[in-house]
Amino acid sequence: MSESQIVVTFTVAAKQPGAAPCNGNDEVSFEVDLGEPLRDRPIVDGQCLPDNKGPKPYCGPDPTRFRA
Repeated sequence: MSESQIVVTFTVAAKQPGAAPCNGNDEVSFEVDLGEPLRDRPIVDGQCLPDNKGPKPYCGPDPTRFRA
C-alpha cells in the first residue's frame, strides 16, 4: 500500500502435482480490510506489475483492477 496505489496479489495452491486442465475459474469474492480509507487510490493487481517476472496473458495493458 502506498500513497498512490494499493497493490493486491492472490496466489493459489495446486490441488495435485503436475499440469492441470484450464477450464477457466469461477469468480470468487474476497474482502480486504485496508485499515484505512481507499481515498482516490486505484487497486492494482500485483501479479501484473512490470517488475513481476514478465507479462502474463491475463493482465492486459494495465494492472489496475479498480479506480475509486
